[in-house]
Amino acid sequence: MQIEVNRIGFSELTTEIFHISRLFFEDVDIQYSPLEAAYLRMEIELQQEERNVTATVCVKDMKHGATWTGSNVRIADRSDALARKAAIRRSVCTALLQALQEMTGLEQPWGILTGVRPTKLMHNLLQKHDRTECFDILREQYLVNEEKANLLLDVAERQLRVIPDLFHLEHEVSVYIGIPFCPTKCAYCTFPAFDIRGNNGSVHSFLHGLHEELRIMGQWMKDAGLKITTIYWGGGTPTSITAEEMDALFVTMHESFPRMSAMRELTVEAGRPDTITPDKIEVMKKWSVDRISITRRASRRRRWMPSGATTPWRNSSWRGRWAWITSTWTSSSACRMKA
Repeated sequence: MQIEVNRIGFSELTTEIFHISRLFFEDVDIQYSPLEAAYLRMEIELQQEERNVTATVCVKDMKHGATWTGSNVRIADRSDALARKAAIRRSVCTALLQALQEMTGLEQPWGILTGVRPTKLMHNLLQKHDRTECFDILREQYLVNEEKANLLLDVAERQLRVIPDLFHLEHEVSVYIGIPFCPTKCAYCTFPAFDIRGNNGSVHSFLHGLHEELRIMGQWMKDAGLKITTIYWGGGTPTSITAEEMDALFVTMHESFPRMSAMRELTVEAGRPDTITPDKIEVMKKWSVDRISITRRASRRRRWMPSGATTPWRNSSWRGRWAWITSTWTSSSACRMKA
């Protein structure tokens, strides 16, 4: 969908406008100059005063002439530049969300949150506010609905039970290992991930470099006297590589990283359930993976199928151990499973 956007009173927030628009439309093409073929025309105006900012949005259907509006006022004192910048962003996003919800009739349960780590926001709030205040902030400032606000609180509190000293860690790091390949490229994905089909040469070259990087980073952590709190294998879809390739990476990781026995959690993202096979499960059991993270798409088959995944998730047995199964972006509440 081609959308012409006219910003008045500001020139930033290009990324935010794009992501809010993508909540409602597929194949969004936003232009900030006159566009004759535009399906929608958005006028977003920001008015700034000494102690507050006001965003007003008008969305016009260029074919039928219908219009929808949204408006939001935020307290934003000029004396605090960082807080004012955040208030401007939330005000513009809120006004745009209101207008597009009015236009489409779609309610966004996550409000103006469009990132993939909403629990990071939740933990930042919990350092300053109690549970009730955090809930109110999510509902009023970010427009998160009641169910999702409670879910975020629940997930954050579960995480704090695993790492109760999360806010006070010193000389510890959490390691993210990215494997940017997937069985197919999902239509909605904005991550730098590549279709693994027909790219075996690229995969082999990448994994060769990753082994070397694991060794170098492991030595650096040892020299710096750092401990590892958690390790997360993300992507892409790490389970899209073979079981043998996964096993080799685990070998290098354990040979290179410091004090692996003191690490609190090892997670492997298996965002595409069709990539999980018995031999990969055996590899993860062998190396004591604590948690796998699975995207909940099987229950939304119509949206799942176009991404290229065709095999619904069938529960696999983790004999003799507990495993935490959580979703990724949907942040569904963790489900404790025992084989």
